[in-house]
Amino acid sequence: MITVRVPATSANLGPGFDAFGMAFKLYNTFSFKEKRDGKLTIRGVSRRYQGRTNMVYRAMERVFDRVGYSPRGLYIHSDVQVPFSRGLGSSATCIVAGILGANALCGSPLDEQALFDLAVEMEGHPDNIAPALFGGLVVSMMADGSNPYIKNTVAEDCFAFHAIIPDFTLSTVKARKVLPRKIDHRDGVFNISRATLTYLALTEGRPDILTHSMADRLHQPYRKDLIHHFDTVCHQAHAQGALGTCISGAGPSILAITPEAESFWFHDAMACYLEENHPGWQLLTLPPDDIGAVITESEE
Repeated sequence: MITVRVPATSANLGPGFDAFGMAFKLYNTFSFKEKRDGKLTIRGVSRRYQGRTNMVYRAMERVFDRVGYSPRGLYIHSDVQVPFSRGLGSSATCIVAGILGANALCGSPLDEQALFDLAVEMEGHPDNIAPALFGGLVVSMMADGSNPYIKNTVAEDCFAFHAIIPDFTLSTVKARKVLPRKIDHRDGVFNISRATLTYLALTEGRPDILTHSMADRLHQPYRKDLIHHFDTVCHQAHAQGALGTCISGAGPSILAITPEAESFWFHDAMACYLEENHPGWQLLTLPPDDIGAVITESEE
């Protein structure tokens, strides 16, 4: 049995649109086994996801096609903890797990870069895939068929990360449709400076910079109207001590970053606010994951 554990991720982190991503200690775990009966069996998900359109299986097919392998039959089991369609990288966990699981079943013929490239090809952008696969805080890009990336870690004992998760979903396709086709040059400059400073603030432990650097003009002004109560919830998070807030990935979840020393106080205060004003919303404090996807093998 092959088991792959993949962390949740948050992409963009405000101004780092389609480039920044970070992994957290919230996991989806997938198990894989080749069978002799020639059938595809998928468990742990609703019936609508138990066929060949299942994203994990489609990711596996990409590896099988690449290496020329034809499994006799497959058993896939999903243990899902990452909320679906909430901007926490649930699709990236499926893609990464499927590609790693298939590669392991084939005897691991593909190296790490080839697996990363296959996953990015399927997802369409690397911002969630990179941290899901490698862990940590990752900056990545797509360039002429290759996907360069740099992995780093957040300054130790400096920041805490809180996912504010609404009780509704938002598809990435819908969130991308509202984006403009062209942007103002000044908005590009605005984001370049803030993205650079956000990365440095997180890795060098500069909360004083983070309070100013997480603003964005490329995607959040257009997407926030798709997220009910976005402005009021962010305002409340800042009032309770958040250094910065942003849409997590394509949304609808909101990522709030606080000083590590104030994490418990923020969580308690924000949880009370959500319970009183937005029942059904969740608040998770998520420690960073610096390892990424983990593969284990065991006897059946």
